[in-house]
Amino acid sequence: MRTTKFVLCFILLVGVQVSSTDLDKALESFIASTIGKSSGGSNSDAIQNLFNLYKKEFNRKTQTTNEEKLRLDSFSASLNTLVDHHRQGEKAYTLGLNNHSDWTQDELTKLNGVRVPQGNILTTNAKAGERFTTWDGKIATGKTSLPTSYDYTTRVASGTNVPVVQPIKDQGNCGSCYTFAFISLLEFQYAVQLKASQSLSEQQMVDCSTKDNGCNGGYFTNTFSYILSNLWQVNTESYYPYKAVKNTCVFKSTGPEVKYGSLLYSTVTPNNAAAMQQALVNYGPLWVSVFAGNSSASYQQILSRFGGYKSGIWQPSGCPTSLASTNHAVVIVGYGVDATTNIPYWKVRNSWGTSWGEAGYFRIQSGVNMCGIESGPFYIAKPA
Repeated sequence: MRTTKFVLCFILLVGVQVSSTDLDKALESFIASTIGKSSGGSNSDAIQNLFNLYKKEFNRKTQTTNEEKLRLDSFSASLNTLVDHHRQGEKAYTLGLNNHSDWTQDELTKLNGVRVPQGNILTTNAKAGERFTTWDGKIATGKTSLPTSYDYTTRVASGTNVPVVQPIKDQGNCGSCYTFAFISLLEFQYAVQLKASQSLSEQQMVDCSTKDNGCNGGYFTNTFSYILSNLWQVNTESYYPYKAVKNTCVFKSTGPEVKYGSLLYSTVTPNNAAAMQQALVNYGPLWVSVFAGNSSASYQQILSRFGGYKSGIWQPSGCPTSLASTNHAVVIVGYGVDATTNIPYWKVRNSWGTSWGEAGYFRIQSGVNMCGIESGPFYIAKPA
């Protein structure tokens, strides 16, 4: 076995393969040795050594000196964000290193692919008086008593052991979050209607949904309009795999595909956490959009901190809350109250891989429209 030797601050790693545990311990040591220094006083050798560990953990291979410098500079900026977060003593959520820690702010911004349409947004495609079926096959009867917590990631389709939520995916460096969120809802419908598990094609939405803009963003109603026009047909991911770039539409109805019967969608009353909980429990996960920061001077910190989110309840200060300000699509899969802080939260599925956040998920404060998450939720259901 090939071995590597690194010295980082006070840690000596000799003759071992780099693991996430090694990187986490090295990061803890770096922060501890840096936290007492004035801002900007970090040791460049320690940063370089930590970056070397990071590159091995995330299999980074730069091709040029300029690219190496760009990645090191971006990584150093991520470290500064972590150290500043520790200095400020924020306890509700933690930051860490992940697959995006050497990305530039422009690259992070590109991931935020929500483009809220101008003008009125159609709140439902249901006809007047048309009723929806709950996810477990019943007819919704209005408000019901809600559990104190709920989590679709632990649930299975009725009468089976089929999970209703697929494993976390990764949108790569394409602003296609809107289609990953949308496909999550279709995969949920597949599981509860057909009692089977199937990964569906995000790439089909990127290539074929002409009202959306591929890797440059889109919105729920546009993607739903495409599925309706395509007669509710979606190819499987294995047949139409994800490429993270927009290409010519190659959907084939003769290929491995899922064909739904008619589907309905609806919005939930904005800024109403109780109504969102009711819709979640009745119909399934909610497509939502949040403000995840941008590269402007006012919101760079939110962008950097959300990019480095590791655990806890996301509640950044100064986050805008209007629907028009939201820029990243995610999926609410549950809710609860944090046992340590007593902060109520939404459990949310992201599309940035499992190295980000809580194994690909994050929790965000609920009931206050944090970062706009309660400003425009949607759900999909089967008509009664």
